[in-house]
Amino acid sequence: MTNAKKNNYAERFKALQTQFFDGLDEKVTALNWLGIQVVNGEAAKLVDIIALSHQLAGSCGTFGFEDLGKQARQIEQYALTLQAKNNVEDKQLSKLTQCIDKFNKNIKQQKSIPCAFDDITADSEVNRSIWLLAISEPLSKELALQLSAFGYEVVFFSNIEQCMQQLLHSQPSLIFASVQLDADKKSIFSHTDFLAYIRDKSIAFMVYSNKDEFDLRVAAVRHNAQAFYVSPLDTPTMIGRMSDLMNCESITGRVCIIDDDILLAQRYALTLESAGIESLVITNVENMVKQILQFNPDLVLLDLNMPNFSGPELTGVIRQYDALKSLSIVYLSAELNEDKQLSAMAFGADDFLNKPIGDRQLIESVKIRLNRSRELRNLIEKDAMTGLLTHSTIQESVEQEFERAKRSNTTLSIVMIDIDHFKRVNDRYGHGLGDVVITTLANMLKQRIRRSDKAGRYGGEEFILVLPECSKKYAISLTQTILDNFNKLLFNAENEKFNCSFSAGVTSTEEQFESAEEMFNSADKRLYYAKSNGRNKVVSDY
Repeated sequence: MTNAKKNNYAERFKALQTQFFDGLDEKVTALNWLGIQVVNGEAAKLVDIIALSHQLAGSCGTFGFEDLGKQARQIEQYALTLQAKNNVEDKQLSKLTQCIDKFNKNIKQQKSIPCAFDDITADSEVNRSIWLLAISEPLSKELALQLSAFGYEVVFFSNIEQCMQQLLHSQPSLIFASVQLDADKKSIFSHTDFLAYIRDKSIAFMVYSNKDEFDLRVAAVRHNAQAFYVSPLDTPTMIGRMSDLMNCESITGRVCIIDDDILLAQRYALTLESAGIESLVITNVENMVKQILQFNPDLVLLDLNMPNFSGPELTGVIRQYDALKSLSIVYLSAELNEDKQLSAMAFGADDFLNKPIGDRQLIESVKIRLNRSRELRNLIEKDAMTGLLTHSTIQESVEQEFERAKRSNTTLSIVMIDIDHFKRVNDRYGHGLGDVVITTLANMLKQRIRRSDKAGRYGGEEFILVLPECSKKYAISLTQTILDNFNKLLFNAENEKFNCSFSAGVTSTEEQFESAEEMFNSADKRLYYAKSNGRNKVVSDY
């Protein structure tokens, strides 16, 4: 992420913090007034003191005012103690009002506190650099050709010293290294300082060996190598593994935030946005189900205690909808009572996080849950062999994105793809190698499309791309680029190498279709036209 973008986030965090701090005066005035009412005999006002101090206990710490948060928690505890007693003594009331006065005075001392902003901003571009270390020249050239077709940048190093020197200036996403280092006749596993450095920098690490020995495999595990490959190298499988490792670098998703403290909700949303996680703050809970269905989040963060509707009540409403039964719901609350937490979980929530929560803790906690949510969805929605969306899921995606494009007046493009002469590949080289061709194209599709796009396996060797907010011109260009690079790939049979091509049909809402089905059928017809007129081409009209 650029310095300008980081500065922009810092300014937005500071503006929110200033807005929050300015609003404290109004809340303290309310606390003072409520305290006076309780002293004057209106014990029922304790409920309002508990609610307001509970909210402040959760929000003050998150905005960087930890001492104020602790004092608000103390006010809440005093009020809860008084509420539990039938007869309230003047001495006990005095402690409550003194605590409120102390909170009021301490606010004036907090203005000098700098903006609490953990710099966890995500890079806007994924690092697609792969370094090859001590790989033989013929194999390096073949890998460079294959990896470049997937959009990776490949850099070669003949020895560890060169690689280590470059690491001081830049960092790859992944290092693929030979176990046998011809230069010094040593194993790469003897260079412990180098291996410790790339581990500390969280650089993905894979190794390649000329011999398959148990001791080498154990050494690879001990030094955090995520994969071990043996000569002769199965290049398509290895590239697929590389893709999986590099995709794990950045966990993204969509999160809905429901909290009666709007500034706090906006703070959470900005924190998640800075880490590359799209967020939606829902302020009107009576309209929340419609917004959740439209936004299609992976996770809902929900406050437990709110004025009109409690978190458990809203959780129960969400779970009434079949489409939302598997949606992950996490309470984010200042409630510390474990019995109340467990009771709230019984309404269908999946987890509980405590306020106040720091930026880094919020991001890491959300990422863990997003990753788990993605794994569960993958089991249901993804094709086991390719990792792409299943037939039914990608069809549903076409319909959803078509309706979304109509509502937002944006452009949607759809691409249907079919591998050419695939039966010949199976008949000549066997179904095992045919599966390699399918998974290789699937990996290429996943690597080339945007995060907002979707790729699905429609049939055996048929695929669909769903491209929201994408013009027809761009869809054609993207598909042609994928085709050109797919043509360059070489697949290894026992005694020969071969390549494959595909045909594609492209369509777009720019053509004013009446329904998703009509648009889908148009793409199918254009694919058929491409297959009938020479194959190995992209057809967008006929």
